[in-house]
Amino acid sequence: MKPYEFTCPDCGRKIPVTDPMREATLANGCPVCGRSVAETHFAT
Repeated sequence: MKPYEFTCPDCGRKIPVTDPMREATLANGCPVCGRSVAETHFAT
């Protein structure tokens, strides 16, 4: 699995995520604050 780093545009938290976690975050929003996120909020 390809590792990603998610950075929330609202709360600013940086979280390392795997592919399944990335998909869940895109579907459900930031796991910390719940804000909707987009592909651009993930870096490899």
